[in-house]
Amino acid sequence: MATRHSAPDTKPEHRRFSPGAIDYDGVISANYRAGRALSSETAETWLSVVKPFVETAQPLIILDLGAGTGRFAELFAKSFSVQVIAVEPSRGMLDTAAGSQGSPRIAYVAGTAENLPLGDKSCDVAWLSQVFHHIRDRRACARELRRVLRPGGRVLIRGAFADRLDGFPTLFRFFPSTCLVCEDLPTTNQATAIFDAEGFTFEADRRIQQQTCAGLREFAERTRQRADTALALISDEEFAQGLAALEGAAAQERETSPVLETLDLLVFRAVS
Repeated sequence: MATRHSAPDTKPEHRRFSPGAIDYDGVISANYRAGRALSSETAETWLSVVKPFVETAQPLIILDLGAGTGRFAELFAKSFSVQVIAVEPSRGMLDTAAGSQGSPRIAYVAGTAENLPLGDKSCDVAWLSQVFHHIRDRRACARELRRVLRPGGRVLIRGAFADRLDGFPTLFRFFPSTCLVCEDLPTTNQATAIFDAEGFTFEADRRIQQQTCAGLREFAERTRQRADTALALISDEEFAQGLAALEGAAAQERETSPVLETLDLLVFRAVS
């Protein structure tokens, strides 16, 4: 009889999340590409979601704010044949991005969301993937985005929000305290209020399901990198116990089932 593996029974010990809680110049920058690479299925999913919002303006300049190691910058530059300005505050993440075989269509720039190193009305679309919660002054960020976007330009925010935490069942199953970490993230209503106050109109709110991994084995391989905000903030003990349980479940997986996650996309448009 196969042994049944379940989530670890631990006390919910974790550090609280706040902007700046994660050091992206440390281990995470070295592990990010392996731990957060886009599967081909995920890439195709988001290309189809983003395409209607970017195909109307040509030639197009996309601002990838909080670009990390450039996973979406590379995807957009290649798939949409557009220019991408990838702004990232972490030197470690920028160094990792620069070490890859980057596209000539991408310019990697050091900068913060509150003080963008870009000219007025220089971009058509701003893309923020899993970064909005890391921004210290979100009102200042929205104000800067309003400045650098051309009239009618859009802000696309991809991420998790505290009022919608049903999208990560596999992660929460093996690492229960990650759900508590995510409760500290901003809500969709808070994000909407910020952009409304800075001259944007709300355009879309979509829930997008993506195939993050083909199965538990792949999910375990990614999880070992601990290149995720919530995983970085739980205790080392819970991480080790959860990873052991996950690897045990992966070893028992006879028929591979994809790991599905649901993220939100909020779209705002700069008032002309």
